[in-house]
Amino acid sequence: MFLIQPENVLPLQSAVAGADVCAVAEQWTPGDLLVLRVASTGAREMPSVIWMDLTSGAGSLDQFVDGEAIVRGAALVSTRLSRPAEEWYLEPLSEIRIGATEFSEQDRKLFSVTQFTTAAGRKFSVPYAVATRPARGRRVWRAKAQGAQANC
Repeated sequence: MFLIQPENVLPLQSAVAGADVCAVAEQWTPGDLLVLRVASTGAREMPSVIWMDLTSGAGSLDQFVDGEAIVRGAALVSTRLSRPAEEWYLEPLSEIRIGATEFSEQDRKLFSVTQFTTAAGRKFSVPYAVATRPARGRRVWRAKAQGAQANC
């Protein structure tokens, strides 16, 4: 996928910045944005921060299930449909699960969805494909428990 693949590293900017800078081709539209802290699997490097449109990017998170990169943190930024930045708000996420299925009464179809849970406990789903059979999905990321963070 496009997020942190070696073929997307920009050589000039990487040399100037002293780190890999990746090209991301994404159409920015008004709405909610997903912010991910991403790092290579097993590496202790500084994570990259990636911003992506929530609706169009929800289906691409499967690359983090068994991929070369993992999610180390996630949040949702609500741009409130193109309002000034002063009116945006950040909502930390506590879990992301991809590939679960939900039935839509309106469409009378089973959809594959990415399920998000905020730190405040709010749950919502973003559909990305029509599903053929029910599934629980796979966890892409889950925040550490508050008690575990305090003991670090």
